[in-house]
Amino acid sequence: MRIEVTGEAFDDAIEVTTGQQARTVEVSAGLVSSVNGQTGDVAGLATTAEVSTIAAAVAGPVADEAAADAVTAHVEAVDPHGDRAAAATDATAKVTTHTNATDPHGDRTYADETFLPKAGGTLTGPVNGPGTFAVDSSGNVTAESVILPAAATTVSKSLVITAPAGAVSYMVWRAPKACTVVAVRGYRVGGTGATINAQRGASDLLATDLSLSTAATWLSGPSVQNASFAAGDSLTVAIRSVTGSPTAVTIQVDLQGV
Repeated sequence: MRIEVTGEAFDDAIEVTTGQQARTVEVSAGLVSSVNGQTGDVAGLATTAEVSTIAAAVAGPVADEAAADAVTAHVEAVDPHGDRAAAATDATAKVTTHTNATDPHGDRTYADETFLPKAGGTLTGPVNGPGTFAVDSSGNVTAESVILPAAATTVSKSLVITAPAGAVSYMVWRAPKACTVVAVRGYRVGGTGATINAQRGASDLLATDLSLSTAATWLSGPSVQNASFAAGDSLTVAIRSVTGSPTAVTIQVDLQGV
């Protein structure tokens, strides 16, 4: 190896490293006044001002592109700030707590305290209605009249009279409240005939006695008269006549509003 150094050199030292064996040649020199015997300005080199201008011109677009890339990477990141995972966990926990809460909106308590359940419940008084209808806190009801569907309020009062020999009558019931007779029915066992009626006090409920002309068959009387009972009125059933010695006659009176 050959190294030529031109200039004001002092105490040259060169270290050369080759192969497996290293040599160190240290070179110490002063300022270089010429290169290969040439002096003067070096052509093709830019001044410091020109380099600064070029660097500034390049730095802008490079910085803009780097910033755009950084923004894109930030937006496309799954959790750029590290707070999305924490927010999702917190939201899930709050939804679970809300779902499992007994009354999260406070409206269930309001409904329970205000309305009866669909399946029924206890109505506490007082409750007021039209006319004199009212229910006090003890459950006592006062009303001029309560009219319910016939199927829910129809009751029957009946008496079986065995082996009647002729006309006979029995008082069978006292009306506890105002009510209305809707039918008088009769049933005969044995014999060849019988006629029946019923009474509110001393007034016949049937304008014409009901003939039990067919044995072992329920028969209904004609239209009812004197049908309105007041509280305290008495109901009487009566056999008006018999033929052929019946073994039993049943008289039934149907009433509504009891």
